[in-house]
Amino acid sequence: MLEKLVSVYKLKEWYGRLNDDSDLFLTLTRKEPQCPYRLLNIQFSDMFCEGLAQLGNVAEWFNLDTGKASNNQLFWEGVQEALTSPSELIYNLHFDDEVLSELHHINFKRILLHGWKKLRTMWKNLKGEYKAALGRYRMSGTHSSNFFDFCHGQRDVYYL
Repeated sequence: MLEKLVSVYKLKEWYGRLNDDSDLFLTLTRKEPQCPYRLLNIQFSDMFCEGLAQLGNVAEWFNLDTGKASNNQLFWEGVQEALTSPSELIYNLHFDDEVLSELHHINFKRILLHGWKKLRTMWKNLKGEYKAALGRYRMSGTHSSNFFDFCHGQRDVYYL
């Protein structure tokens, strides 16, 4: 029983759940339908598109000195801050396509607080699904010119 208590305590400490006054951004929130679209609009905005293109490059000295070079933490913290503040970047969604016009029921003005690690994970998942859909689209013998057919119904991948 003591081993179980110690392991639960360590898990709580690891996930930062012991302090009631923990940072609001560290609380776990579940991804909702509007989250990927808001994330993509922020990332491809004029403010973040250059940083997005630089992801994976060698870190600058400033990032190394601040200790936020791993996982491009400085970039993702900026995205996190922009995502939580209401702006025209988020509300300017481009749903001119017939596939995306069905998203009118989603409340894009609802702001959820995600940590930078969660946003990075969402981006990596979206990017991976997009690459898979693009691979299926480019595969020899496919006879459809509609990219949505290869996205397995994932409109956020299609939006990307």
